[in-house]
Amino acid sequence: MATSITTTTSSTASLTAPSPTPSLLQMKTQLTAGLLELANKTTNTELKELIKDAKITDPTPKGFPAGVSWADAFRMVGRRVEDNEPSTPGNLVLSEDLLNRNLTAGIKLKSLGVTSLARFPRGTSVSGAIDALYRDSRNGVLVREMSKSGIYDLTAFPNGTSLFSAFKMIEDPEKPGEVSTDVYRNYKAATGALKALGITTLVNFPRGTTVIEAQGMLQPKAENMMDMLGIPKASYGDYFSEPNIDPLSALSVLVQLPNSIAKLKPLDRTRLAALPSSVAAAPELERARELARQATAAKNLVGMGYSSVAPFAGMERFAGKTITPLDAFTTARLKPSPIDLPKPTGPNTERLFQATPPTVKRSYGQPNPVTNTVLTPPANLRVKPNPPATNVTVVTAAQVIAFNQQFWGSRNN
Repeated sequence: MATSITTTTSSTASLTAPSPTPSLLQMKTQLTAGLLELANKTTNTELKELIKDAKITDPTPKGFPAGVSWADAFRMVGRRVEDNEPSTPGNLVLSEDLLNRNLTAGIKLKSLGVTSLARFPRGTSVSGAIDALYRDSRNGVLVREMSKSGIYDLTAFPNGTSLFSAFKMIEDPEKPGEVSTDVYRNYKAATGALKALGITTLVNFPRGTTVIEAQGMLQPKAENMMDMLGIPKASYGDYFSEPNIDPLSALSVLVQLPNSIAKLKPLDRTRLAALPSSVAAAPELERARELARQATAAKNLVGMGYSSVAPFAGMERFAGKTITPLDAFTTARLKPSPIDLPKPTGPNTERLFQATPPTVKRSYGQPNPVTNTVLTPPANLRVKPNPPATNVTVVTAAQVIAFNQQFWGSRNN
């Protein structure tokens, strides 16, 4: 009896032990154990019903689409782990995250009307089958899925983003094939903040930067720009109609004045006192434009690497004067530079704040206007009336009658 127990224990341990090349029995044993363990943990009732009675003797693993063998299923949910042996590629172990993801993707794939992976290339995983289905723009599946979440256009994404790329940006990490409304809301807010500054693409950012990451790179700099204008983050609610406005959006409101005046609260004497002195000194109807000039100067100054206007206070030309962002920026742009000009405290990031040049949209439905042709002489060679026809003399009725009398009287004589 002792020998039988020892043999059984050793056999079970060998089946569950990680291996670089597990056998089919090892795959079945580990995958079945993973399915039963996931059934006890998951809160997804539909998934629990699919895999709660998984057995090693099942012809195919529970929860996977039809036609998926035990070996294929283990390959989908397995990953290599370093075993510190140079002669082996590492152990192939079952990943609980990949297992949960592929099983959840199988439920989503079934709701899309796909119950088998036979139509996909060999080796395609369940989650990969959803991507292949969504990537095909001819079937309209992804369009329907996006519209279910209230997404009917791609205005919340950088220009040039394809529909499938937009979906992958906002895909729910826990539910393959589903749109995460929280992620989409964050993308929409980030894209709106960037587009308000004219940044419609990410060509000026490092390759691979997402909209969320781009917003995170510019947000602290925008906060510095607002501090230069005398509006700290705690006081945004005193100046802007939206109390929870972010620094990028707040900066875009000021840069676009007076067109964005509706998003700004009335500037009374208390609020004007905190702004650059040139804003309060400007005529009442010019204060919005002056504030826009100061905001643009602060944006450019931070882009050059300056975090505040304080370093400029030590310059000879600003002795005893209150420095505004426009004064500092104008001085920093002087050529040649003043000898006492302070050095930037950070790297130059002007490129990140550059607005995206608008793409020229050519219409092929209307003829292009002819600007230069051998049949039409240029404007400088065309015959013009002399004197020009635009010279008009205004006369009275009495003058017209007198002219007619003189003209016809001379003819009769």
